[in-house]
Amino acid sequence: MKTSVIIPSYNPVLKLPETLEKLIPQADFIDELIVIIDNTNYTDFATSLAEKYAATLKIKVFPQENSGRGKSRNRGVELAMGDLIIFLDDDMLAESNLIESHIKYHLECPDIIVSGNGYRNPANAAYDFGKYLIQMENGWKTKSPIKEDVSLERFNFTSSNMSLPKKIFQQLGGFDTRFSDGEDFDFAVRAINKGISVKYDRDLKAWHNDWPDIKSFLRRQREYTNAKNEIFKVHPEYVKHFPNMVPREAKGYKKSLANLLKYPLLNFVASDNVIFAPLPIKWKFMLYNIAISFNSINNYN
Repeated sequence: MKTSVIIPSYNPVLKLPETLEKLIPQADFIDELIVIIDNTNYTDFATSLAEKYAATLKIKVFPQENSGRGKSRNRGVELAMGDLIIFLDDDMLAESNLIESHIKYHLECPDIIVSGNGYRNPANAAYDFGKYLIQMENGWKTKSPIKEDVSLERFNFTSSNMSLPKKIFQQLGGFDTRFSDGEDFDFAVRAINKGISVKYDRDLKAWHNDWPDIKSFLRRQREYTNAKNEIFKVHPEYVKHFPNMVPREAKGYKKSLANLLKYPLLNFVASDNVIFAPLPIKWKFMLYNIAISFNSINNYN
């Protein structure tokens, strides 16, 4: 079984080199590494990247006009020679056994899709909002087992650390390129509806090397909410399984209070000023939580 690792990247300068460094000790398990640079501003960087890692990774780098993550992943599979496809985001720091562990899954169960850990590493939370994100993710972890079969009722899935046979990817028609975000959610739902076994295993560890501030976090949440809304417009049948993902408009005093306070509170917690900075961490977490709640009300188009 030949293995192709596919990494799409819009801004490869930021995080991609560190991601590739983590794959070097696992190079013996990678038959080819395909990097899709989804941005023609980095054509020269793509060339230097291929030259730098030519001796340590079987790397192929393909720059292209910006077309989105779904199209980039689809193109990576079109170019791939492997029977097994492993997707990683460009900010994923793989643990030393990640690639081998994905391969073992498919040697034991050939016709499955496997999704691994997509959390941040608690050891790398260097500032207060980063520590808040870790606390939030720890709350998510308590609601799901370490390993489980993914279903529409128990949905835990990310394509930032995912593997599957190339033939299954082709059978599903790849990622739906109508969606600029949330395409992995749609991909997994379609797989489950087709009767394909989808597994989640938190011990398949690659850590998101992404530490936004609260404003960047909220912007990303708005983008994801809007994307889910677009998916539900195309697939209204998904709503009955995921009613909690459908945006609902706040009414009455909740809406008025949120609209009154969301921007002042957000600016207060984001500024880390002389009043906010010395607060106990549990107070900061409480204020982060309130700011996120207020700014998440009616945060979709």
